[in-house]
Amino acid sequence: MLSKAYLIVLVFVIFAGSFFYFSSNSSYKNSTQSRVYYFLGDYEKALYHAQIAYELDSYNKMAFTVLTQSKIAKKYENYIQEGNLYLQKIATISDKTILGDGDRFRIKMMCEVMIDSFDMLTPTALTDKNLLENAKKMQEKFKQLYKELF
Repeated sequence: MLSKAYLIVLVFVIFAGSFFYFSSNSSYKNSTQSRVYYFLGDYEKALYHAQIAYELDSYNKMAFTVLTQSKIAKKYENYIQEGNLYLQKIATISDKTILGDGDRFRIKMMCEVMIDSFDMLTPTALTDKNLLENAKKMQEKFKQLYKELF
């Protein structure tokens, strides 16, 4: 009976020590914070905190993973933002009564850039599924637009 009590106390001390270490170590504190930001979808803050954590401790695997995943997620976000910007430009161009050859060429180039740049994005198993779906939808919009116009 006494050995069970020692075992319970030992396990409690180990958990308490681990908790104290991870809560007082600034690298792990930043990497935990970056992970929370990543899962909330704030990839900019996740990237910032993961970079700090990784600079403090280059052996921190969580910081490295979140840093890598945040960079990938930022590429997807940039792709979606660029697509929305191009769609706005295309809408502005198409509001003209007469489309010239230069306007058609601009629209064609925007569509080709968006279609081809999607293939350069490299998803991983940890990449947010919503980002993947939104990027795929964006590519499909430009494929459809390209098919209809050219």
